[in-house]
Amino acid sequence: MKKALLLFLIIPFMAFQCEPGEPCEPAIKQKSKPNLITVENLQTNYIVGDIIWLNSSLEKNQLFENPNETIDLLSYPLDYALGFQFYKSSLYSTDTYLCIDESSSEVTIGSNNNCNTFVYEKDGDFLKSRVGIKLLETGNFKIILSSISTFRETGLNCGDNALDIYTTFSNNNQNSITFIVQ
Repeated sequence: MKKALLLFLIIPFMAFQCEPGEPCEPAIKQKSKPNLITVENLQTNYIVGDIIWLNSSLEKNQLFENPNETIDLLSYPLDYALGFQFYKSSLYSTDTYLCIDESSSEVTIGSNNNCNTFVYEKDGDFLKSRVGIKLLETGNFKIILSSISTFRETGLNCGDNALDIYTTFSNNNQNSITFIVQ
């Protein structure tokens, strides 16, 4: 009887023990800094065929508040990418997610990584990106900024030090813009 009782006490304890080799995660520092993305030609109305230009030029040393900290962006041995979400709304669907890729964008500085992710180009002590979103159909649209993040095309590795910068549009100090295409 004592053995059975001991078994009932030991088995649940063993089930909650951690296994060696638990998953390792990258260390991602999260910061906020407003106004790092500019819409060059911000309007409330566009016509089919127009291009909305998103422009960003980041100095190597960025001063962040809360707490005050200067971070050398180029000290991270990874690329940087601008990520955003692009939505179309209609009477049938409030927000339909749209993928901006090589066929629906024009990139003059940086490169297109995949759906709604654009890679910054290193230029001396700056990181630069200039992305045009081709407006190919009519409707009501919204762009929401996700972040400017360090990344690797194959994904971050265990032990990587990474940085996510949450930002806003310099045009309106918001993380989103809405517009109509006619």
